[in-house]
Amino acid sequence: MFFSRKSAARPAAILGLAADRATPVTASEALERHFADHYEALFRFLRSCGAADPLAEDLSQESFLRLHQHLAEGRPEHNIRAWLFRVAYRLWIDRWRVSQRETPVQEGAWDLWSQVLRDPRPGAEQELLARERQEWLRAALLRLSQLERQALHLRADGLKYREIAEVLGISYWRVVEAVRRALDVLGEEAHGQ
Repeated sequence: MFFSRKSAARPAAILGLAADRATPVTASEALERHFADHYEALFRFLRSCGAADPLAEDLSQESFLRLHQHLAEGRPEHNIRAWLFRVAYRLWIDRWRVSQRETPVQEGAWDLWSQVLRDPRPGAEQELLARERQEWLRAALLRLSQLERQALHLRADGLKYREIAEVLGISYWRVVEAVRRALDVLGEEAHGQ
């Protein structure tokens, strides 16, 4: 079985995985799913270690071949992603030791490292802004009447005005007016902020 970087971007349907099946039945299907999910990240990791494109592809291929053997032997693994990265890193170290020379750092290494090591969590500034928005929204919602809060909440959940009227047992126009007043109050709070 041979994979290429281009096949990693293929959707699961092209790789032959049934969308209605929650878990693959065979080791080959599991391997295809894991390849689609992890190949690009594994390739980028090997590139960040200093492997050139062809070597990173070879080591990625070898990692997936070893995964195939692992799954075919019926040995379970709870964290396939970590297992693949560990195997790829060990393959890289073995290859490096055989060559007995250091890998030269390429010019774009810093850009590659900054992409690989980027923290997906929001920074302190984003967390502070999100907390301020939550506090503002809580204060603004307290200014609304119970009917306005209920109507606005149901509208935000995607209900139509007629459906909201049925749920709350009020007229259509009363719902329209409650939502309009709620939006006016929130708009005033936003401009006063």
